[in-house]
Amino acid sequence: MFHFLFAILLQALVVIFIFPWIHSDFKVRGEIFNSIWIVLGFTLLNWIVRWIFVIFTLGLGWILYYLSLGLLGLFANAFVLILMSRLFPGLLSVPSFGAAFWGGLFLSLAALVMKRENEWMDGHRVRKTITIFYF
Repeated sequence: MFHFLFAILLQALVVIFIFPWIHSDFKVRGEIFNSIWIVLGFTLLNWIVRWIFVIFTLGLGWILYYLSLGLLGLFANAFVLILMSRLFPGLLSVPSFGAAFWGGLFLSLAALVMKRENEWMDGHRVRKTITIFYF
């Protein structure tokens, strides 16, 4: 649970600090709580859009995703960010598809970093437990 909360916080920091760096009009209005809501909504909508894509392509969506080396996933992230800006116009402003694409890329990188950190920490705990167990 700690890793999930830390991942949400890291992605919220990406929304606060990296989005305005991509484009000056690409930002979340308000405090950190608004960016946390944007990240939670992005995660939920991204999950829904990806499963709809898989269902409509009859499972070939995963094959297309891997054949495109994840580029389709980045387009899905951009689509979800634009959808979020349309659903919450007073909360998130996305100036263009290019800005949404780069924003989705940075959100994906933050999620990847947290996933790798979580795997490393789990492996570290296992090794530590094994060494304690043997000695």
